[in-house]
Amino acid sequence: MSEAILYSLKFAFIGISIVFVSLALIVSAISLIKRADDYWIKHEESQKKQMLNKTQNIDNITLAIIATAVSTMLLGRYHIRGVRRYLPRDLERSPWSTEGRAILHGSHIVNKKRN
Repeated sequence: MSEAILYSLKFAFIGISIVFVSLALIVSAISLIKRADDYWIKHEESQKKQMLNKTQNIDNITLAIIATAVSTMLLGRYHIRGVRRYLPRDLERSPWSTEGRAILHGSHIVNKKRN
């Protein structure tokens, strides 16, 4: 074989090997990134499950009041469609608690927004 053919074969082999090595490095980098992403997704899902299993640290009345205040600020006046009793009927109430509850309910007046 002539020397030019041997040189071109060596050059082609080196070029092909460089291409395959670089493709192997790209594939390995992509697979490492995918593994890291899968691990991160599993970690976030486990954190979400843990957050759902946490106990609520505010009571339902406070949560309802906050939701009402937010909706009033965003949407304007809040229209009450129904009223539900929070205290049981057989619970003994003192006049102090009844008066305090009446004052609290009377102080929650929201004015209409005017255009």
